[in-house]
Amino acid sequence: MPLTRRQKEILDYLQSYIKDRGYAPSFEEIATQFGLHSLATVHEHLSNLEQKGSIRRTHNESRSIEIVP
Repeated sequence: MPLTRRQKEILDYLQSYIKDRGYAPSFEEIATQFGLHSLATVHEHLSNLEQKGSIRRTHNESRSIEIVP
């Protein structure tokens, strides 16, 4: 299933952030970047990206988002 426009925007942001800093952004930083008021919304977007195979996360570990090549 293809990515939605917002999922693509978030994935592009994650790739850029990780490339520039060497680690993933926090949920709060993602929310701020996209004007989201709920961390649950960030979690939902990341869960969808993970289900679609675009990212990988280690649960219960901060900044553990990895881009899947």
